[in-house]
Amino acid sequence: MPPVEHHPLDRRKFLKAAAAGTALALSAASYARIPGTNERIRVGFLGCGGRAQAHIHLVGKLATDPNAPVAAAVCDVWDGFEGEYEQITNGRTITRRYSQGLYPSATKCGLDLADKQHVTKDYRRVLDSKDVDVVCISTPDHWHARMTLDALAAGKDVFCETPMTRTAAEAVAVLDAAAMHNRVVTVATQTLADPVWKAAHELIRSGRIGPVSHISTGVFRNDIRGQWRFYRLLDSMTPSTIDWDLFLGHHFEVNGERLAPNREFDPTLFAQWRCDRDFSGGPFTDLYIHPITRLLAACGLRFPTRVIGAGGLYHEKDGRTVPDVATVVADFDEGCQMLVTGTTASAYPVEEVIRGRLGAIKFVKCGMLVIRDDPTGGAGLPGRLEKTLEPTDIVSAPPPANETEVLWRNFLDCVRRRDRNTLCSPELGAAAVAVVAMAQAGWREGRVYSWDGERRVVR
Repeated sequence: MPPVEHHPLDRRKFLKAAAAGTALALSAASYARIPGTNERIRVGFLGCGGRAQAHIHLVGKLATDPNAPVAAAVCDVWDGFEGEYEQITNGRTITRRYSQGLYPSATKCGLDLADKQHVTKDYRRVLDSKDVDVVCISTPDHWHARMTLDALAAGKDVFCETPMTRTAAEAVAVLDAAAMHNRVVTVATQTLADPVWKAAHELIRSGRIGPVSHISTGVFRNDIRGQWRFYRLLDSMTPSTIDWDLFLGHHFEVNGERLAPNREFDPTLFAQWRCDRDFSGGPFTDLYIHPITRLLAACGLRFPTRVIGAGGLYHEKDGRTVPDVATVVADFDEGCQMLVTGTTASAYPVEEVIRGRLGAIKFVKCGMLVIRDDPTGGAGLPGRLEKTLEPTDIVSAPPPANETEVLWRNFLDCVRRRDRNTLCSPELGAAAVAVVAMAQAGWREGRVYSWDGERRVVR
């Protein structure tokens, strides 16, 4: 596979333009509005699937505050559906409500269904609107980079679901665009709202566990329906209700590469796209991206130097083209290695641990355990875990009641203050993408990939 390259922005032109006036993104009069402390921030939702419903609900909840955000526009390629259905869980029948897609979301937001500028299947109409300040991107992964780049160019701040992009080259493009347009971008890694990661970072910086040498985590799932196959297929998912070309994005590019190949209409692909390698990295991008991001933040790491990805499709042979067993090994110039492993065919977990020369941090519910390790005492700890090791110290760090709400409040506060240092900045989001994208490519191609930090390319 040839090197994936991205040409960085022209720094001389960037600095010259910055010196000529205020923020670059505000040079166009149509995008000159910066929400002040007493103004409502107007949100456009790009993608109105399951995850977006949580964001729509939260913005509606926050709207009781006179200075809170307000839903200004919605975009989805599917008309949508609203109704009740029954689900059997642990032998019990539970009635649930399904409400996703364009028109149900517009109704939730109190928008006029006939307003084609603010209720639309084409995201570009939302970006053209002067009535939208920020966008929340909750589309399938393959659209994240293109929509983010277009939103930044349109002078919008961006709240983007994970992964920030699909490839490292796309991530670099977003980094450059966020800097050039001076916009606020956050990546919705919910667990970064948990204070335990900041506490771990401070503990590591203090030298408490010595130099970090090894980091390990994993994600394990087991659902007889098949991971991601539980997303509902509906009779209303038809060519007349779905803009199939816009879902695929095969007419759009980032860095000269099409977002996706042209495919025949397939409602299963539409509803369960995470099972298809043309649209998702499966466990790499949907499951592993979260622990990788938070552990990078805790250890103060960013881009890896070398990544190995391995795994296979061994059990869930239901037509998916992503692995059901996968492992990532990432090496860093700082002198440590990260191991991430898991499967969607077994739920037995592994411990999440950061190991240093003088001790280890084990993450547990509502905090972390610090376990002393003495390199002068030989092999003082057992060769395998027969029982939980006694900690030297217990650090309490209860998580917030609603991590998504914390992320939104942080993002909105940063938008008002024009502070680009969000809880999950694009720099951190890009580093996490680099790890999972290189691992996914390694799994596909059967080779090791390295990161050229000087040129910012994968090799």
